[in-house]
Amino acid sequence: MNDSGYIPLVDTSRDELRERIGQARERFDRLVRTADPLARPPGMKWTVQQVVAHVLTVARRYQGMAHGRDYPHAAYPRELDVINQTELEAAMAPIPELADQLRALAAEMDSYFDAVTNEPPTIPFPAGAIIDGITAQTNWLGELLLHGQDVARAVKTPWELPERDMLLVARGLMQIGPAYLRAATSPDTDVCVAYQLSGARPYLAHIRHGTAEIRVRRPDDRPDAVLQLPASTLTQLFYQRIGLFSAVLRGLRVRGGRRPWVALKLMSYFEPA
Repeated sequence: MNDSGYIPLVDTSRDELRERIGQARERFDRLVRTADPLARPPGMKWTVQQVVAHVLTVARRYQGMAHGRDYPHAAYPRELDVINQTELEAAMAPIPELADQLRALAAEMDSYFDAVTNEPPTIPFPAGAIIDGITAQTNWLGELLLHGQDVARAVKTPWELPERDMLLVARGLMQIGPAYLRAATSPDTDVCVAYQLSGARPYLAHIRHGTAEIRVRRPDDRPDAVLQLPASTLTQLFYQRIGLFSAVLRGLRVRGGRRPWVALKLMSYFEPA
């Protein structure tokens, strides 16, 4: 934690993140080097080769941040789609070359993460979010694991999303999430959903007055719904990689609240991350 007064979903350390990012990076590297570059994950527009190129462009953004360089910041979530597409097309190369470039950036990224671990929420992030040094790292962990899942789905091979890793990724999503509220959300909307995740602080998302607040739950909060679910399920819901039916199959349970049915609509108020 830092001294900003922000209470995260879960605590972690640079040592833990260094280890988990390193493990995810090695898993991603081994998988993509043997994958069919033209295979396509179900329901996705990118091929495996394009997915790997995208992950490389994200790594290059971190490299640029480490050197104090600016990069195109999306003002709103869907603008990021255009930036991602443009950058991956410029980065395209055979997968072994892309993987080699990713590997070459590893030490530089680790040094950057060492330097920013204790930074409070001051780091610009796409769509107008401001993140801290831990979220900078959990976002990269999520890139490796979730895009690794994309590649694995394309080539029909198992891919684990470890619950502790997904809890760390979810920690970052709680900080990024408010920036992804749909601009068309009515100011009259008032929806409050609490989350119970194993190993995490009770958290909630409250949409009202045209803004989204995502924070630790307080004793006087009166959520409309209380959801209990694994971190991997919550993370995939926030990324909108799964819907509510799939989430129920993956452990989502309603554990109370004044209007539990409103939980069915929560993710419709957010742009896909």
